[in-house]
This record gives sequence, C-alpha cells and structure tokens, in this order.
Amino acid sequence: MRFKPNSEALRKLASQEGLEAIVAMSPENFTYASGAFVLTVKMIRPRQAFAVLPAKSDPFVIVCSIEESLTRDESWIDDIRTYTEFVDVPVDVLADHLKEAGISSGRVGIDLAYLPVTSSERLKERLPGVTWVDTTDVIAAVRSVKGADEIAILEKATKATHQATLDAMAASKLGDSEFAMAKRIANNIIDYGADGTLFMCFGSGERSLQPHAIARDDVIPQPGDIIRFDVGGTYGAFASDFARTYSAGEPTDLQLQIYSALIAIETAVIDAVAPGVLAEDLFYLCRDEFKKHGVAFHMPHIGHSFGVELHEDPMLRPGVKTPLRPGMVINIEPVAKDGQGGLYHTEDLVVVTENGFRLLTLGLAPKELPVIGQKIR
Repeated sequence: MRFKPNSEALRKLASQEGLEAIVAMSPENFTYASGAFVLTVKMIRPRQAFAVLPAKSDPFVIVCSIEESLTRDESWIDDIRTYTEFVDVPVDVLADHLKEAGISSGRVGIDLAYLPVTSSERLKERLPGVTWVDTTDVIAAVRSVKGADEIAILEKATKATHQATLDAMAASKLGDSEFAMAKRIANNIIDYGADGTLFMCFGSGERSLQPHAIARDDVIPQPGDIIRFDVGGTYGAFASDFARTYSAGEPTDLQLQIYSALIAIETAVIDAVAPGVLAEDLFYLCRDEFKKHGVAFHMPHIGHSFGVELHEDPMLRPGVKTPLRPGMVINIEPVAKDGQGGLYHTEDLVVVTENGFRLLTLGLAPKELPVIGQKIR
C-alpha cells in the first residue's frame, strides 16, 4: 500500500528549523520522509537507513544495498545511495555524504530519541563541527496531518479489521477457548486484506484486566465472563488498532450498566472531535463523562493519533495543548473497570474534517453488551 508523504513540507523543514539538514532515521520517520516501507529498518536495528533533507539542496536517501531496489520503487526521492552491510558502518557513510553535500558544520537535525549512543558518538567523531539537534518530533509533526492516500489506507485497514472481529465473534460460541477466538480474529484479519498481525491482545474474566493479555488455549470463558480484545493487522507501512468488549453470556446488571456507560462516554468524546479542539480537552471531557455516569476514571490518556506509528502525536492526555487539525487521524479508546474483575474497552478511529470528524470504523460498538455468537450489523 503505497503512500505519498507531504514532500513539500519535508523539503522546507530544515530551513524552517534553522538547520543545515534534517536526517530522518527512526523506522517511523524514515518510512514517512522517504515514502518507502523498508521492513528490515524496523526489524534489524543495525541496518540503518537515512532520509536526508538538506536546506539548500535536493534530498537523498541512504539504505543498505540489499534494500536499494525496493527503495527506488517506492520512494518519492530520486537520489538513492547505498552502503554494503558488514563492510560499511552506516553512520560513517552518512557522515561522508553530508560532507560531500557541504555539510560539515552548523546545526543538523537527527532522530536523537532513536539514534543509538554508539552511532551518535561516531557521528560526533566524524563530523566534529556539527551540532546535532533532536528533530524526532519535527518530522512527527509533519506526519500528524495525513494526506488523502494515507487516510484511505487507514480507513480500509480499520474497516477490514472491524469486519474481521465481527465475523469471528459471531462464529464463536460458549466452550471456545480464548485462543480459538483470537485465532479466528487473526485469520480473518489476514483473509480480509492484511499482510500480517501487529498484535493480538485477548483476555476474558479476570484476565480482561490485563491490558495486553495473550490468548490462552487452556482458558475457556464461562457465562458471566467479560471478553475484551485489542487487535491490529499490518498493511504495509500502516496498521490497524481496534478494541471491543463482549460477554460470554448471561451478563450481570452491573456489567450491562458499565458497558452501556462506556459506549455513551466514547460517543460523547467522539462527537466533540473538531478542528481547534485541544488534545487535552478531549481527555478532560472524557474524565467528566466518567464522573457524570458514575464510573471510576483511571486512564493516563484516552486516545492517540495514528499513522505509520502506533502511538503518534498528539496524544489525548493532560498537558498536550495541540489543536486538532483537519487530516489528523485519532484513535479514541476509553477503558472502564467494574470493580468485580472485569475491564471494558472500546476503540474507534476517526479523521478530523473541516467541520468535525468522520468515523473510519464500520460504526461504533452496539449500545448493549454483545454476546459471543451474536451477529452485529
């Protein structure tokens, strides 16, 4: 699934920040800045890659020679340079090419939040005249507003994942293990268009309290148990992130009440999404909605931006005064506890529009707690 980053903004970035160049090299920033999804940049840490955005000349990319053909095929940047794995030290090659571009002094940005200390020290030795500046968040800020093709990819991914879970839980029944149900979801995610699964968190009963529980074959949900899952598939450089809560059957009045309140809370927060609203405003609204519905509030954040990285900025938490802008794609995910061993979670993806928001999932969760085996429209 190819995408085109905001190349115009990327070209101007170094000049705007008063830098000689910006080097994007974290897996997420490199993927975005280069427009090429090189899987091994994320999976094999020594196989570093760099998208270099000079202030006064054209951008260029440095990748391991193994990944040259893929990068040439996908990147919007024409100038692709390579190094040989186990022969060259990637940051040495970066230093050499910066020197060739006339950049051997001044301020240069790089992802210091990701760059290993050993690589950082080596760069300082090779380019002693350069002052290295952390620009991790500078690239991330450009990433925060998605283009039409990025939004289309994320919408297709989240709708496919949503349908995968609906069909899997409708096909599940009392007596199925956690693993059997989670496997059904995973298989559907891939069958419905993903190239893999990113995570598969699935827990029932008291295990629903574990935010990132892994499904077990020896745990069979019983009537009265809450079933909670948070799952995601991979779609090239992008992914999906989706959560729902079910009952194994015979839900209690308390479970019905907590679940119904959670859906009302999520709906209120999503309805408040609009340009100009501060990220932290949604957090405080969510907190107030919990109080209004008489449910204990315990979350450090209630959602996050989403793109080539699972948690992007802005996060929906206190202190983040970033105003929402059209094109931002955000997961809203309130979580509630019932005080009797159950955790309830729902998560939906929205895109901020000029006038408000547009839901990217197939729809919000049903207002009444669904039961496994139940078909949801």
